[in-house]
Amino acid sequence: MSNEKEGLTARLDGTDFARNHAELWTFLKFTAVSVFSAGIELGAQLAALAAFKAAGVSRLPDFIFFRFLAEHTEMREGYTLAMVVYAFMASTAIGYTVGFFLNRRTTFHADSNIALSTFLYVLLVIFTIFANSLIGPAIEGFLPRLGFLPEGLIPILSKVLSMLATAVWIYPANRFIIHRKTKEAA
Repeated sequence: MSNEKEGLTARLDGTDFARNHAELWTFLKFTAVSVFSAGIELGAQLAALAAFKAAGVSRLPDFIFFRFLAEHTEMREGYTLAMVVYAFMASTAIGYTVGFFLNRRTTFHADSNIALSTFLYVLLVIFTIFANSLIGPAIEGFLPRLGFLPEGLIPILSKVLSMLATAVWIYPANRFIIHRKTKEAA
């Protein structure tokens, strides 16, 4: 591993603030990585929406939660519930894949079993994709009802709000279950 890659993280982790407030510093690093990953996720969301709209995607599996969404949400003109659900699924998978590798290396300096960490993270991502495919379209269906938001802002705001909602379980799962540090630094 190159000194350049380890240099900045090691220098920042070696500051008095990082040593004296280790948990807060870990949370701040996680937040920074999450913001970066969220940018990628948001871009993927907008690209997926455009792609699914161009493809005319309109069919969802017959599933109780999707039926509930169909009954209780209104999509913007030109978009189907299927387009929005699939866009949330795809973008969530992309954003969380980026986040996994960045957080394992730079935030948590994890040395736990990579296969187990990957398996646990896949379970977390599957749960989060499922949750986002429900939370996101519900938010996107609700926002137009407020009546004061520009239509172009709705997909962006709904994605950002759904990402914030998932933060409730994402940080604790990453910090305490997935990216454990098994060996203490000398």
